Amino acid sequence: MKKIIFYSAAFVLAVGFFMGINLHGIGENAINFEAVDINGNKVKLSDYNNRLVLLDFWATWCPPCRAEIPNLVGINKTFTRQEFVIISVNGFERGSTEEAVKFVKSNNMNWIHIIDKSAARDIAVKYNVQLIPTMYLIKNGKILAEGLRGESLKTKIKELLGK
Repeated sequence: MKKIIFYSAAFVLAVGFFMGINLHGIGENAINFEAVDINGNKVKLSDYNNRLVLLDFWATWCPPCRAEIPNLVGINKTFTRQEFVIISVNGFERGSTEEAVKFVKSNNMNWIHIIDKSAARDIAVKYNVQLIPTMYLIKNGKILAEGLRGESLKTKIKELLGK
């Protein structure tokens, strides 16, 4: 019986890892944070209450995170900044902050990035991020969706924006 429980728990964690699911959050209040982005601008989640926010936890060394970059670049180009914004948080970087900033710029990831390890880790802890990538869709202080990637992420953004 103990083996069945162990293997069941391992399966759920593995599925969560590969699906990018953080097993909590939808319908809950988003936790506000304040940090400085890679351009030196102050970023406060509550400043974007009127927009749909994609809060993305990632790292340059993470294969599923890297696979999602073209999708995020496309999403960022598709939706206007008046209605939608991406905030990427990278507190999991193995290399230097400078290397991560260079990666962001070389991959045309033209949105808000918080890479300061201390601030980014604090935000990740507030959101109980266990796996990356983890993504939340937030509007007006509420978590509306999580664990989406690829076409399902784009479809959900369109739905939430009424497009």
